[in-house]
Formats: sequence, C-alpha cells, structure tokens
Amino acid sequence: MTNVHVKIKNLREESHLKQRQVADYLGISQQAYSYYELDKRELPSRHVVNLAKLYNVSTDYILGMEPERAGSYDLNATFVQGVQLKDVLISLRKLNKSGKADLMKYLSYLGSSQANGTNI
Repeated sequence: MTNVHVKIKNLREESHLKQRQVADYLGISQQAYSYYELDKRELPSRHVVNLAKLYNVSTDYILGMEPERAGSYDLNATFVQGVQLKDVLISLRKLNKSGKADLMKYLSYLGSSQANGTNI
C-alpha cells in the first residue's frame, strides 16, 4: 500500500476534517489515526473501506491503484445542450422514489434501443 498515508491525509484536509473527527468516525483514538497518516502503522482494510465511504472515493483510489477519484466530475460542465451536470443532479434529487424508478426504466430503454441501433 504505497502512499496510503499521503492519500488519507490529503482527503481529510480537503474535507476540512480534524484527525479527531476521522478517528471518531472509525471508532479509534486520534493517536491511532495519526499513526496511519504518519505511516507508522498500516491502515487495516476495514478502515480503508470506511474511509472510502466517508470521502466518497473508491478503495482503489485510497490504495493508489486508481490514479483519479472515481466519480469526480466537474459539476459546472455542460451535460447536454447548455444544461450543466449540476442542474441534472438537482432535478434528479427532486424526483420521488417512483419518479426515480421510472427514470431508470427509461434510461435502460434508451440504452437498449441505442445498442440495437434503433433511433428514438
């Protein structure tokens, strides 16, 4: 696990969290957590998984096996026809459970139609 200590420190600082807060999240002491950031102790796999959830990154990213964060997108980027990605996400969040299910069905339908060469 190369440079894991650097990754977890950078992720914590980018998230504006204190070591104590991350340690509490993991259920360990602040001193134990500091040993991981200082590379004095190896980070257990259960903590890798929990840190990935906390920072919304993949475990592969933390372990240095993935150079970029999975799922990191420029939310101000144009999604389609002048609509920004953040606007799409805002609209998606406004849908109720049934609306989200309908949207997923429609996206599946569009995907299979395009795969079959059907132009909708």
